[in-house]
Amino acid sequence: MLSKEDRERLRGLSKEHAENIGLHILAAYALEADDPKAALEHAQWAARQASRIDFARETLAFVAYRQGDYRLALREFRTAHRMNGYPDYLPFMADCERGLKEPRKAIDIACSDEGRALEGESKAEMFLVYAGAMADLGLWDKAAAAVHELGRARGLSGEYRMRAVQAEQYFLEGAGRKDEAAALDATLDDLEARYADEGEDEASKQEIVIDYDLERLSPDMFEDAGIDPADAAWVDEDADEDADEDEGDGRTPTDGRTSTDGGNGGSDEHSESSATTEEQASGEPTVRDDGGHAGVDGDGRDGSDAGTEAAGDGEEA
Repeated sequence: MLSKEDRERLRGLSKEHAENIGLHILAAYALEADDPKAALEHAQWAARQASRIDFARETLAFVAYRQGDYRLALREFRTAHRMNGYPDYLPFMADCERGLKEPRKAIDIACSDEGRALEGESKAEMFLVYAGAMADLGLWDKAAAAVHELGRARGLSGEYRMRAVQAEQYFLEGAGRKDEAAALDATLDDLEARYADEGEDEASKQEIVIDYDLERLSPDMFEDAGIDPADAAWVDEDADEDADEDEGDGRTPTDGRTSTDGGNGGSDEHSESSATTEEQASGEPTVRDDGGHAGVDGDGRDGSDAGTEAAGDGEEA
């Protein structure tokens, strides 16, 4: 079932509509491994029926991201980010740009003011994506240098330490430094023995201190990547387009906590009154509580952190 915090994110909807949207969100996460197509259908339905709810758009973003539909994922991450301003989406947005063969745009996001201000695991995630984007541009040595520092950062969890060293080995091989890459085998064996079965530990909650910091990138890095430092500021390219859509449909953009989704200015009761017919007309995926096609057991979702394991290594890392 949804957590109290997740239910709070649906409070802009009527009770019955919120419960229905919540079931589809749970089904989307629960079915990702066994039936990705059905998972995407549930996520898309929830995003359509609760288009002004950040939680619904976030769900579609993560499901699409993990299925490799980077264009859809990027659009949904951007929309959710405009609704709630969560900076934790930025590494995933940058990785989507990599997936779309736009590594310079990924670096733009990493080097934006908001990207440089990331903290904790989101900062570590961004480093992996940033390094992968450098490798995409053929800058293997610089990519290896970035993850080398990340892997030795204070306060880094075992999972991220392993991912950083794995990425460093990969980048060293790409740079033709085979002996240095092979020398990391022993380090990886040791890390895997210590952290392979590690859950969330206290280290993951500590401040992550990285000596090689995105806040202090040299002008040479931008020159090597073919980026003008003056232009290294991420701009939401969908913002104007969405604003035009909002103006056209007479609705005022709101964040996910106050979204009405019914276009009636104050509640979702109007849209709820026709929810059943709308659901049928829009091809609502079936949600069952009997363990069938979309049965949900327990929480059924990994939360917004569920994609952290995949980000950064969608291409190289």
